[in-house]
Amino acid sequence: MPRLALLAALAGLLAAPAAARITDRELSCADWLKSGAHRKSEYPAAVMAKIRAFCAANPKMKAIDAEMTMTGD
Repeated sequence: MPRLALLAALAGLLAAPAAARITDRELSCADWLKSGAHRKSEYPAAVMAKIRAFCAANPKMKAIDAEMTMTGD
């Protein structure tokens, strides 16, 4: 039975939408861009370019919200 529970949990993780990769909920776009965190991303380059451009246009917005807006998560 534990094996079945493990498989069910794994299936749930795989079916869930991708988690946000910006983890600091209070970080503004301007601070996120200044920190250089955008250089260490799990996203493809095209997606990161969209997030960076969006953050540059909206520096006061929370970075995590910009990420979610651009990725649809």
